[in-house]
Amino acid sequence: MSQRSAQAFQLGRHLSKLTGVDVQLVYDSGAKWLVLWPDGPTRAQMRDLVATVLAEHPSHFGLMKDREIGTSRMDSTRAWAARAVAARRDGTLAEETAHGVAQRRSLGVDRIRLGILEPLTCEYYALTDCVERLVDRTAYPDRPSDPADVPLIEELLAAGKHDEHVMAEILVNEFLAPVPGTGPALRAVDGCPGAGALPTSA
Repeated sequence: MSQRSAQAFQLGRHLSKLTGVDVQLVYDSGAKWLVLWPDGPTRAQMRDLVATVLAEHPSHFGLMKDREIGTSRMDSTRAWAARAVAARRDGTLAEETAHGVAQRRSLGVDRIRLGILEPLTCEYYALTDCVERLVDRTAYPDRPSDPADVPLIEELLAAGKHDEHVMAEILVNEFLAPVPGTGPALRAVDGCPGAGALPTSA
């Protein structure tokens, strides 16, 4: 192992201690290295942390200071479920999904993702976009925002078989109905495929 590779390994261990998640530095090419970690800090937070550590510990990680260090967070299905449940509880999921559906309707967008055989509704695409944005901008997205979210997160993961596509369909169909009065019910918007009011809780 070269001296630089040894410093990269130690930098990963140091970042792991600071963040509480498993952080690894992987060589890419040329002067490029990549920081990898599951869930944990946002990419922006990790970039700032790496810069701070390199500046504060030149004797330990000096050979990494002139490297081009990229960041890549690997988000889990638990993170997806936790953000979806939290947003569903506070009404954000319904509101942003409705807004996304309205945008697609106004733009005439009819997008089908690769790997999905049949067309899905505007609600599905708007909801998944919303959850993905929430996951991306949240630090430690796999952690429940509220203790009350825990059983719903587990229920969603189990019912959705740890598959984001299946969990999104469950949420669109309001399998986990929100408590009345805590947020707007998720509705389809006229003019989109599969439009019509979705089931609501009794």
